[in-house]
Amino acid sequence: MRSLSTSLLIIMALASNGQDWAVINPAYRYNYSDDGTDTISNQIFVTNIDTLGVDSFRYELNTVGALCPGCSPDYTSLCWNGLTTDLVHALGTQALGHVQVRHGAISYIVGPEDTLQLEPMRAIGATWTGPGGISGSIYSADTMDVFGAVDSVKWMAYSNGDTLALSRQHGVLVVIRSGIGRYDRVGTDGQIQEGLHFPKVIDLFDYEVGDVLQYRDNSTFQSSFCVHFVEGRTRYEVIGRSDEDGYTIYSLERTFSSVEESFHPQMWMPCGTYLWEGQDQISLRVDHDRFEEENFFNSGIQGPLYPDALDSVFQDPVSNGLLTALSVRLDSVGRYLIEPSIIQSSGWEATLLCQSNEDPQLLFPNSNGNYRFSYTAGVGLTFQDYFSFESGATRSLEGYILSGEQWGSVWSSSAILDTPEMSMDRISIHPNPASSELYVNDATLGSMLAITDLQGRLVHRQRITTEDTHLSLHTLHPGSYLLTVDGLSPHRFVVAR
Repeated sequence: MRSLSTSLLIIMALASNGQDWAVINPAYRYNYSDDGTDTISNQIFVTNIDTLGVDSFRYELNTVGALCPGCSPDYTSLCWNGLTTDLVHALGTQALGHVQVRHGAISYIVGPEDTLQLEPMRAIGATWTGPGGISGSIYSADTMDVFGAVDSVKWMAYSNGDTLALSRQHGVLVVIRSGIGRYDRVGTDGQIQEGLHFPKVIDLFDYEVGDVLQYRDNSTFQSSFCVHFVEGRTRYEVIGRSDEDGYTIYSLERTFSSVEESFHPQMWMPCGTYLWEGQDQISLRVDHDRFEEENFFNSGIQGPLYPDALDSVFQDPVSNGLLTALSVRLDSVGRYLIEPSIIQSSGWEATLLCQSNEDPQLLFPNSNGNYRFSYTAGVGLTFQDYFSFESGATRSLEGYILSGEQWGSVWSSSAILDTPEMSMDRISIHPNPASSELYVNDATLGSMLAITDLQGRLVHRQRITTEDTHLSLHTLHPGSYLLTVDGLSPHRFVVAR
């Protein structure tokens, strides 16, 4: 048998001449929706090819992270904080199974429990029996518009309740799997692009010279004797771009300024104040298809980008290689948002997964940390937050200039290097992290205090009536929040119980 590198040359040649009635073409990525909308919920593509003979191939398809309710009720965890919850299969199969086999005009969809035999060259009314005794038939054939061109389509029904619609030129258009659901083809990516396009990593970071990104950074950590609060702003301007085979390298001018203040947690006496600021030139390397370490906007994830991909997450400061599942949705203006799947939503919203002792292919949520990030197609990283016990960090996109269009607040480099209003001495808050109470000191009488979560939702609002304000936190879930007083720079605090 031949591997992917050798077989791709053969298959690409076949692809250039057309592959009539082929279930899947390894030159393309197939985008499907499972809810009847334009949201791409599944992307299916070939990850490995074996040649079995003349015009005979075996295709391995990408796997996904899939919830598996109740599949292992008595497992024990490798994580220090085990949870009784649904597990996640790391090697979950998609609607088209996990293997495709093609022998001439006949194809097979191989799943974990059954195999479907496809014979698209047969006429209406033809029947056959495939492996495992599942019978199939062609019950309809017609022509229809497929991605802007007229094409022949045949519908096949199977004795196990499955139904497929196969196009002569475009592969499987509709797949209905019993117990799984219906998936409708909404686009194709690859050598050709049809319908809806799912972004690659380079689509997130496709910048031009002159583009600007500006972020606000907040972090909290505790040393042996002090609690430290860091608040800063960073501006990146693209001053050069070099496109190579499979990756792009940007030259960036980075301008940054941050203030750190630290306090003794018991007496809340100052430990010291520090200021960092400067300007330098740095490089950003973006792999077109994967999140890599050289891409410092990667939020700690390293791996492929497609719906339900399970990517490695390297936490800072502990690189323990946990996994997170990726989810994809459209925002209000039709751009794709790539975010971690929320597996557990009670209390802390868990996004990280770790292995169980019972089966290395079963994963479950790890609530040791709250880990969030968000990418927007055409913009890049818009938000990231990580908190665990006594440390955490948040980065939020304040504004950008992309292809001459501006959104939000973008400062000049000289303004960032002179930011007195970022100083944290206007008000102080303690303790941080807090469990049930928070004290706000030195706020102006009559000003308005507001607390929002990291998604911008208002959770508390009140007027300042005393110089030392006491806030009850009993109604807030554990997690990170932002406190602002009359529009001054926000203070990040954490509720931990």
